[in-house]
Amino acid sequence: MSNFTDVDALAAEPGVVVRFVDRPEELVDADLVVVPGTRGTVKALAWLRERGLADALARRAAEGRPVLGICGGFQALGERIEDEVESRAGVVDGLGLLPVRVRFGVEKILARPVGEALGERVEGYEIHHGVADVRGGEPFLDGCRVGSVWGTHWHGSLEGDGFRRAFLREVAAAAGRRFVPAPDTSFGALRENSSTGSAT
Repeated sequence: MSNFTDVDALAAEPGVVVRFVDRPEELVDADLVVVPGTRGTVKALAWLRERGLADALARRAAEGRPVLGICGGFQALGERIEDEVESRAGVVDGLGLLPVRVRFGVEKILARPVGEALGERVEGYEIHHGVADVRGGEPFLDGCRVGSVWGTHWHGSLEGDGFRRAFLREVAAAAGRRFVPAPDTSFGALRENSSTGSAT
């Protein structure tokens, strides 16, 4: 894993608990699973499969439960990776959860993109060799969304309050909860939903 800071903004939200996990059973009660960036996408993909996490992610997607892939995590969620740069493994099957094919280029992409998603301004940064060919789904930043699975190369996208809150509203709705901004803070919280009687 690289760029641990991608989940810092989530961890700062009142009522949101962030856990780092490495077993499928630890994903069962999660409202959102973030597949983070990595310095070795093909190796990380093999690790997800060895640990049984790949199957757990596929089950989540089939059940309509939220998954967010960031950078290498986004690449792993795609259909195929062509890597003659990092791992030199050639063509490797991705998890097939997003209609994306990735080819690794020699030159690293470095950028500070600005855009809009979920009706909010989003800023981020990119640092990756993988070039994504998005072949379907709904547009989401530079990547796409299919159902409750999102993917983007943009690190830092959750740092802006507006977009983070909009994204957490989507996650909360998928979990049968509702998102209510916490009083007297700039952060939000997932509050108890009276219809489900559960909270995160």
